[in-house]
Amino acid sequence: MKQSTESITISLANQGQFSLLSDYSRFGGKLAWGTPNAVLLIVVNLLTEPPVASTNHPENMERKRRNGQLPSCEPCRKSKLGCDHTKPICNRCVRRGRTDECYYHPSPLTKPRQSNAIAQSQNQDPIASDSIRDLSVSSTVSRSSAAHHPAPLTEPRQSKAAAIRKPRQKLTHGPSQSHSRNANVSVNASVSPIGIHAVSVSVSASVSASPLTIGESHAWEKRPFANPGFLGLTSYSDNVTGYAAVLDHAMRPRDSGSSTSGSIAAAVDSRQVELGAQVLLLLDHLPVFEELLEKRFAIWEGWIFSTQMFRCLIKDLRDLYRDATEGLQDKYACVLELSRSFFRNTATEIELRASMTLSEYVALSAARWDTYALLLSAIGYAIYHVAHDDPIFQSGTLPGKDRKGLRRIALAASDICLQLCDRLGTISDSLCCAILQHSVLVHHTYGTGDYRTWQKLGDLTTIVFALGLHQAGDDSNIPFFLSELRKRIMIGAYGMDKDLALFLGRPPRICKQYCNIQSPLDLTWEELIAAPTVRQAALQKLDAQGWNTERKLGSGARGRTIHLACLIREDILELSIGQGRDNVEEHAERVLKRARQWRSELPAFLQWGPESTNPELASLHLEFLHQDFLIYSTLVKRIGKGHDALINVSLEIITCLLDMVSMQMRSLKTHMLTTLDLCYVGLPAAGVLATELLRHSQPKLEPALSSALFPRSEVIQKLSVFISHADTFIQQHEGDYEIALQGQMLIRQVLDRVLSPMTDQPFPDPPINGMTIGDDVDFMALLESFDWEQEIRPTFS
Repeated sequence: MKQSTESITISLANQGQFSLLSDYSRFGGKLAWGTPNAVLLIVVNLLTEPPVASTNHPENMERKRRNGQLPSCEPCRKSKLGCDHTKPICNRCVRRGRTDECYYHPSPLTKPRQSNAIAQSQNQDPIASDSIRDLSVSSTVSRSSAAHHPAPLTEPRQSKAAAIRKPRQKLTHGPSQSHSRNANVSVNASVSPIGIHAVSVSVSASVSASPLTIGESHAWEKRPFANPGFLGLTSYSDNVTGYAAVLDHAMRPRDSGSSTSGSIAAAVDSRQVELGAQVLLLLDHLPVFEELLEKRFAIWEGWIFSTQMFRCLIKDLRDLYRDATEGLQDKYACVLELSRSFFRNTATEIELRASMTLSEYVALSAARWDTYALLLSAIGYAIYHVAHDDPIFQSGTLPGKDRKGLRRIALAASDICLQLCDRLGTISDSLCCAILQHSVLVHHTYGTGDYRTWQKLGDLTTIVFALGLHQAGDDSNIPFFLSELRKRIMIGAYGMDKDLALFLGRPPRICKQYCNIQSPLDLTWEELIAAPTVRQAALQKLDAQGWNTERKLGSGARGRTIHLACLIREDILELSIGQGRDNVEEHAERVLKRARQWRSELPAFLQWGPESTNPELASLHLEFLHQDFLIYSTLVKRIGKGHDALINVSLEIITCLLDMVSMQMRSLKTHMLTTLDLCYVGLPAAGVLATELLRHSQPKLEPALSSALFPRSEVIQKLSVFISHADTFIQQHEGDYEIALQGQMLIRQVLDRVLSPMTDQPFPDPPINGMTIGDDVDFMALLESFDWEQEIRPTFS
């Protein structure tokens, strides 16, 4: 039997039932981003008809008034207008746009009795009495926590208007005891757009007292003394020459505690607290998250964030969650209070001091939505590093059942936390870290060309400018480790901006002419967070340029080299899409000369040689080769010069990649950076070689552009091995897998044509990206139109 049309929300659930998914389109869901409460909602429309009831049953017979007439709906009765008595919504209310108010009261002249408790609650909470209808996300993250949720108070009305018409009621309790209509529904999805089958979802439809009124939430009101962030020389606070600091001090609130409390009361309502509590219930799985992060750190620690920071954060959150819930009967009520404390802490600025240690800083920032978003984003990103067949993904207690489900949970939950931060309108270092990590997760999930990745880059650039990370500031009251972390964050954002701008051919958002980006010191995280005496000893071992003298290729060295590479990439962007009047060839020569000079000035331990076995050093070598590749490919496209140099650098890239993969396969351990290099550096170079190979192999085509001798046999052998490695290491779950697959198919087609004997009746080639390849001339045109060099390499990994 079909159900009535109902708007319901998918719950955060255990064992694959968490449905705030990364693509937000599963089960036909719609994402309600613009609600007055800024609550992330997954709304599922069950487009069905109401059940057919027997008209002979006494309960279903139409009740008439004493005068024999049919009853009128409440809007028509109160307005003394003629009602056509259509159920469940009369046509007059439909025409007047009052469908949300139209209902038939069984006894319209009878006033319900009201207890003293209800009356007192209405007087104390006037906002709750007019609260908007909320489709709250119910959490079943753990089996034990389900019992702590409020049980349904009444049965839902079985009517097709149940989702759009609700009588106004008064709320007399908190969020977990609201007098609302609740319905528990079980939804089974056998097929979804993302290929997940047979996923059971627990759904709770919660309908509160009053209809939706756009903009009635206090979150849309202006909050006094909002922190504007970084203010430059042309800002309003500096227009009074010599009084900028005094003016800035005068504009800040005198009583920060009362201001923060008032801001919280205006910006946060009970439904936001409930949503936060439901996300916090994911902390039941903190041991699994901790194990996953440790597995990721054993593979690749990264260079921006500290592993010690995440370990301290997990410890503090474990203690915080245990103290809030352990030994208490009503767990959900305790988590609600914990959610409120997260809102209060997020709205409160952390007071920094130069002597602050990492553990002290994490202790102050742990119970915040931005820090929680950082942890959840790091968990989602760690999934891309751990092997698919790792036992952790086979655990029966894993949220989401498998690695894909867990990745979607981490992506959606971290996004919810960031939206809760947006409600408060605050900025902080923790929020900047969270947005950077979340942007990286979005990039790996959706791909470089997806609009959502570009959109997240906008959020990232916005906050780094608002915090003033693009300018050298006064670090006298900033802990040393936080000052260095800010430099790494800025370089990470700068690198991501250049990667996406090159891939999409768009102007960069962060330009070096408006920024004073400083390279981090070549110190490890252990040295950055060490005691002052140990840190000072490490500083004494740095040379005049800030490089370490112990020949260690650590996180600091990688950040510094990425900074240099991104400066060159911005020059390449100016060369390729800039509107300058300089001679293109002269401009390219200047960029090449600058890039080679900077590389030659690197310390000796960062200079790559054929005998080098360090995969990170080989990856750095490929980074600089890729700069040359981008410059020469731009020259070929714009003025038709540099073709021989482009072929040579492409062959050098493929040779280096194959040697590196062969060496690592003999050791039975492949580095993560090697896998990335195969896709983002190797594939564009292989495409150039494949195009040139086909040009030399078809005598009927136009003459080759290169005057040098083309090593045909060597190119065929290396391309064949490269395609084999690409099939092995480029995984289907990667965001840019589809683009990489198209490139691989084109290279295979070239090899097939070159190695197959000439026949009068050629076999038809399989279609690529919806196109069927015809003769060699058409195939040549397809190869030349494919943007191989847009397969850029993400430097922010």
